[in-house]
Amino acid sequence: MALVTTDLTLVISDKPDLERDAVAEVWSAAGGEVLRLGRFWDPPPIDPRRARVYGADAFCHVVAQKLGLALVSPPDDLLLRLPPAVTRRALHGVTLADAATLAFPSFVKSFVPKLIRSRVYGSVDELLTESHGLPPTTELIVSEVVEFSVEARAWILDGQVLSIACYEGTSDLADARALAATIARDPAMVSPCVVDVGLISARAHADRADLGWAAIEANAAWGSGLNGCDPLAAAACIARASRAS
Repeated sequence: MALVTTDLTLVISDKPDLERDAVAEVWSAAGGEVLRLGRFWDPPPIDPRRARVYGADAFCHVVAQKLGLALVSPPDDLLLRLPPAVTRRALHGVTLADAATLAFPSFVKSFVPKLIRSRVYGSVDELLTESHGLPPTTELIVSEVVEFSVEARAWILDGQVLSIACYEGTSDLADARALAATIARDPAMVSPCVVDVGLISARAHADRADLGWAAIEANAAWGSGLNGCDPLAAAACIARASRAS
């Protein structure tokens, strides 16, 4: 895989991190500059056409705002746009005002990431306690509960899977890669993107006819950990994940 980062500056935190450091290493090897920031809320002036960011959400959003960068992220409702053959479980969107109508237990996450903890909620009271203070118009994604025996991460660019690796469990990844490639080509996808897929557990769901690999979630390349994937592939995605606004 060819990576050319000449004339590009990767802006990252100065805190040590094995995955981030691995990306920085291949970035430098490909001819780019790496700028490690401590006071990320006060970055030095950098031409936004040359700057790229990688790191935690807060870091990237602040640096992007300060430098005049636009961040490439998947749509918040991507899971709801993907076909059932890809998600393999019942999914629907609701607002917090509709919480009392939901069947529990359900896996619930907010459209906007991290407004609530993404997890299985056993009752409406649990969900309302977790979402205390949020407006009733807060949008949620609700999923039937499934158990994954294996989970894998794929880095995607221009409709291609550049790297895929298991981060929970072990498995041959041929079918996982095929699913990730199908997701990569879906009209709802953005490029670059990071997609997590999981193998629905046959042991936990022996009564299900629809077993196999399924989409778990999608994340922005500028904020995703490697999770065992090739840092060179990640760097290629990160080089396209932010741009001058």
